[in-house]
Amino acid sequence: LPRPACVGKEFPLSGRSVLPSLLQRTSAARMAARLALAVGIAAAASQAWAQDSRMSAEQARALENPVEDSAAVLREGRKTYLRLCQYCHGADGRAQANPDFEAPSLRDPSEWRYGTSDGELFVSIRDGAGHDMPPFRDKLEDRGIWELVHYIRSIGPTAGRR
Repeated sequence: LPRPACVGKEFPLSGRSVLPSLLQRTSAARMAARLALAVGIAAAASQAWAQDSRMSAEQARALENPVEDSAAVLREGRKTYLRLCQYCHGADGRAQANPDFEAPSLRDPSEWRYGTSDGELFVSIRDGAGHDMPPFRDKLEDRGIWELVHYIRSIGPTAGRR
């Protein structure tokens, strides 16, 4: 292949050769492309694992909350809610504060798309729900998720409260 006329010549003002500059840009672009590919593969594998590991609706419905409801549990659930959930669902659970998401109101179980039992709520929080709600399995222990389920019940309709 013929060499471009600029290769090996110096830039008029910098005194640097064009060749090293071209190689640096090319290798940086290759490195960025490889990194992007690796991140994409890792994300796809993680998503595939999450889909495979998700419980069926029947299995989720059968789960029972092992954490006994109490004022202390509700306080912990509320802290978790305010830290992780209020951005999408609003501080009051009505999901009216953020126009960027179509999160369901947690005060109206008829809007919940992935079930209303304690187990279905647990699985939706742990594994994520649809495309908009991320999984929280890496941010919360099971006990913290069950406390959050109690808190969500406490802000919902009176009939669903314990």
